[in-house]
Amino acid sequence: MTRSLLAMLAAAVAVLALVAGPAAAADSHAPRGARLDWLPTDEWVMSSWLPFDEARLATALHTDRAGLDRWLDDHRSLAQLAARRGHRDVRALAHQLVAPRLAGVPRAMRPVLERRARDVLTQAHLSNHVIFHVFHTPAIAAHAPTVFGVTPASFRRLRDSGISPRAIGAAGGRTATGVRTRLAAMYRARGQRAVRIGAMSSAQATALYAHQTGDLKAFVDRAYRTPSQQLSFLCRVH
Repeated sequence: MTRSLLAMLAAAVAVLALVAGPAAAADSHAPRGARLDWLPTDEWVMSSWLPFDEARLATALHTDRAGLDRWLDDHRSLAQLAARRGHRDVRALAHQLVAPRLAGVPRAMRPVLERRARDVLTQAHLSNHVIFHVFHTPAIAAHAPTVFGVTPASFRRLRDSGISPRAIGAAGGRTATGVRTRLAAMYRARGQRAVRIGAMSSAQATALYAHQTGDLKAFVDRAYRTPSQQLSFLCRVH
C-alpha cells in the first residue's frame, strides 16, 4: 500500500471519528477529549448551588428565567449575553453578583464564591446545568436506599435500563407519592446544608427548592435516558 493511500485512509478515519463520535466538550475548562456533557464533579456544580441569587443575575442582564433558558444552549455563555447588556468585564460582574453575600460568609469563602460566579458566567454547559438541570445530581443515587428502597448500585442499574424514578421506587416497594415526598425532603436538606456552609444564599435555596418541587412529579414519572440514548443525543449536531 502506497504512502499516499495510507494518508488518505488515515484522513478518512479521522473524519468518520468526528462524525460518529460525541461532540467535543462545550466548556473551555473541560479536559482535552472530554465529551460534550462533561462537568466538574464539584458538589456545588452537581447540586445546582448558584453562588449568587438567580434573581440578581436576571436583573443585571435585563431578562428573566425564560430569557436565560432561551439564551443558554451549551455554546452561548452568560458572559456573552452580559456583554450585549453592557457588562464586558466578567470579573467585575462576578463580584457585583456575589457582593451582597460576601459580608455574611467566612473570609475564606469569599474568593471561592467569586471564582464560582466567574465559572457560571463563562462556562456555558456548566451554567445551563446549574440553573436548569436541577435533577441531574448524584445525590439521588446516594440517597437511593431512603428514597427508592434500593441500593445505590441497583438504582444506577435500573436508571440505566431506561425506566422512570417512579418505576424504580416501585421496585423498592415505594409508591410514587412516597418517592416524591422523600426526594423533596432530600432536596430541602441539601439546600439547608448549602446555606449553612455558605455555598448558597437562603433566598436562592428557596428559589431552587421551588423549581425542584414544582417539576418533581414530571421528573418522577419521566423515563431516564439509557446510556446509548444519551450517547446518541451527544452525537447530534448541537
